[in-house]
Amino acid sequence: MKFYKILGLCLSLALLVSCSKDDGPVVINESTSIPNFRMIGEDAQNIFQYSYNGSKESGIQINLTQTLGLDNFYLTLRQVGEVLSFYSFNSGSFSLLQQNILNGGTNTYADFYTVTEERSITWGTNSEDLVFLGYYSPKGSRNYGIRTLDPDDGSFTDLAIDINIQQAYEPLYFRQRILMTYRDAAGAYKIAIFNTETRSILATLEYGEAVPSVLIDEDGNIGVVIGTGNSNFAYQVYDIETLQLQRESFFMFNKFLPPGPLQGAVYGNTLFYSNSLAQPAPITFGPAYFNFESNTDFVIDILSIVQAAETETGFTIALTDMRYIEESEIFLVGYANANISPEIVGGVLVISKTGTLLERIEVPFAPTYFIK
Repeated sequence: MKFYKILGLCLSLALLVSCSKDDGPVVINESTSIPNFRMIGEDAQNIFQYSYNGSKESGIQINLTQTLGLDNFYLTLRQVGEVLSFYSFNSGSFSLLQQNILNGGTNTYADFYTVTEERSITWGTNSEDLVFLGYYSPKGSRNYGIRTLDPDDGSFTDLAIDINIQQAYEPLYFRQRILMTYRDAAGAYKIAIFNTETRSILATLEYGEAVPSVLIDEDGNIGVVIGTGNSNFAYQVYDIETLQLQRESFFMFNKFLPPGPLQGAVYGNTLFYSNSLAQPAPITFGPAYFNFESNTDFVIDILSIVQAAETETGFTIALTDMRYIEESEIFLVGYANANISPEIVGGVLVISKTGTLLERIEVPFAPTYFIK
């Protein structure tokens, strides 16, 4: 279960250091309205979908375990448009449950793929009607491939990507494109771009020792933030249809961004990212943003915000997920009670772009995913 993995890490780190809660941040009043948002969360037995109405300052939750029979030990969650896809694994087979968050429509594909010794599945993602599985094959090798599978009838096609790779990272699907980041046999970073309609590789972007983080920008094109070492970065934007390089810029940035899908977004000339705290602390990440043009980095004081929230709640907080909403210029940061307790409770910290805690919204579960 996703929350317990996060909680276990935070509890381990909490043993290494204790933070003073005597001094909270200075409270600044900002007249920013809280937007509507949606998220997924869970307690010990159930998965919930929660919709918050900013104008009414209240939310509605739906128990997906009761309405859909969704097991909270699912493996991963993907989102394509308004459809959420929950992958699970049991008795040697993968299953998929899909929920349309607008009209409530559902699809269930029980045991749509059974594991064999010929395939070692490393990730799964999907379009509106097909499932894509990244795998190593054959048994014992690191040969990398992708299987395109129709879950309705079980038909599939396989395509080899590379031989004897070192590492495969999470995929990123958008508009008939799957961006697959990996390290090849020599340790070089590559991004293979797969066309889900023709089931073929359109191009492979090669980066050598430079570390690429991939995203879809605000115009629906492919963005790649590339760390070339010694705080040197490049940002490239490719047309998602033609794969032509549209623009490229260079900047200095003294952070490490991991390979694969970026945990953040780019709007205009600003990179919004999840800042990992360097020192051992119960809080492992927080909101931050960096402007390419001015080379200015703004890191929100998440420790002070969390300490103030812990004083209010009376329990230690573990952060769980984060999303930046450009229209409102706010960060949504999910949290949960990190103390060992039979009852899982949590909430959302609504933080302005200037670093002010605008609102703390309580919920009777641990938020795990903000719906885009």
